[in-house]
Amino acid sequence: MQKSGRDLLKTALLAIGLIGLATGIALGFSGRAAAADLVWTIGVLPVLAALVVEIVRSVLEGEIGLDIVAALSMSAALLFGETLAAAVVAVMYSGGNFLEIFAEGRARREMHGLLARVPRSATRHRNGALEEVALDDIIPGDRLLIRQGDVVPVD
Repeated sequence: MQKSGRDLLKTALLAIGLIGLATGIALGFSGRAAAADLVWTIGVLPVLAALVVEIVRSVLEGEIGLDIVAALSMSAALLFGETLAAAVVAVMYSGGNFLEIFAEGRARREMHGLLARVPRSATRHRNGALEEVALDDIIPGDRLLIRQGDVVPVD
């Protein structure tokens, strides 16, 4: 199943956040705290920008969500110089979006699989013979043949 542009953007934002977080941690352990802060900030800014765009879009559609809390958390952390905290929030937010994409895709595949199994016709017993009929032609009281492994065409 092909991903939409929005799904690819959300996946890319997670990658940017994770790379920024990991690189900043490595720089921090090597004693280069200023470089770590810069990398964490660079990793947060694209996630924050995409989040702000999403919030504006939602507000214009008349919806207000909890994404505002994530945006405020990242912004405040950057403002107060807590770049590691901002990077962690960015990864948590983008990771949640990624999991949502994953769950949506899985649900879509499962629903497609269920719909693919829906019968298009039924085998009806009438006048001592079996006939294949459309589901719309079945009426209450008809005797239907349901073979082993078949999906019942009507309820």
